[in-house]
Amino acid sequence: MSFPYEKRFILYLRNERFLEENTIADLTRDITRFFNYLRQNNPNYRDSLKVSSISSNDIKEYLNTLSITNNIKNTTYNKMLTHINTYFKFLFINNLSPVLPTLSIKGRKRTVNKATDLAWTEKLAEYLVDDNLSFYTRMTLLLISHFYTIKEILQKGFYQELNQIEFTDFEYEFINLFNEEIINLQQRQHTHDIFLKKRLDIVSPQLTLPGLHKYLKKDQKSIDIKLSPRELYQNAVCYFILNNQNLSDTQLIQQLRLEDLTSLNYYRQKSYSTTE
Repeated sequence: MSFPYEKRFILYLRNERFLEENTIADLTRDITRFFNYLRQNNPNYRDSLKVSSISSNDIKEYLNTLSITNNIKNTTYNKMLTHINTYFKFLFINNLSPVLPTLSIKGRKRTVNKATDLAWTEKLAEYLVDDNLSFYTRMTLLLISHFYTIKEILQKGFYQELNQIEFTDFEYEFINLFNEEIINLQQRQHTHDIFLKKRLDIVSPQLTLPGLHKYLKKDQKSIDIKLSPRELYQNAVCYFILNNQNLSDTQLIQQLRLEDLTSLNYYRQKSYSTTE
């Protein structure tokens, strides 16, 4: 056992929180590292081996140590705090510990980098292999990088459009993983659509925009860009325009999948304003 109540905690994440297996693995890795640190560096816990002996100061000390020794970003700090908080909430609500030491610990403010947000498509390969992000978040990034709007992506039957997209090798690798992840849900919901609700809904199995936003909001702490579909799309279009000024209006409209010259000029003006 890597940490107290490990097996029971994993069952809680799987059966009550309905988390994906890769998310559970990542979460339990962080809890394991935390308890390894306590066993090596915290005499109070080492002597008692009781979760109730762990204080908020112990958790702050651990996170601060990581900040110094590993130079972790605020997004990583917040992710690890969220994982530790999830564990202690599990203990508290199941009467396995009388204290909730994470209650007074605040996350760190995410540093907003407008340049990174604008050029986020340059890091798509990195995002697609990031197991800290849900499959739905990664698929959203992939499709928006090909200039599909969120309204199009969530439409019934959108999966048929995938055959029309020219994906790169690393994008195909992710798609294969995505298909393996979602096939059981597709069979259960009796549909080939790719954004689906977890609960059974034969009539309307497609994930709604508010439903997708729950995944994006949860993943926001693990990524260095703002996970707003509207802004992701706008930034992807603007960044492409800025870096392909040699293309004609017709070519830009075609590659960006825009309706007409009016739409192109709208995003062209937006793209120039981002560099001022």
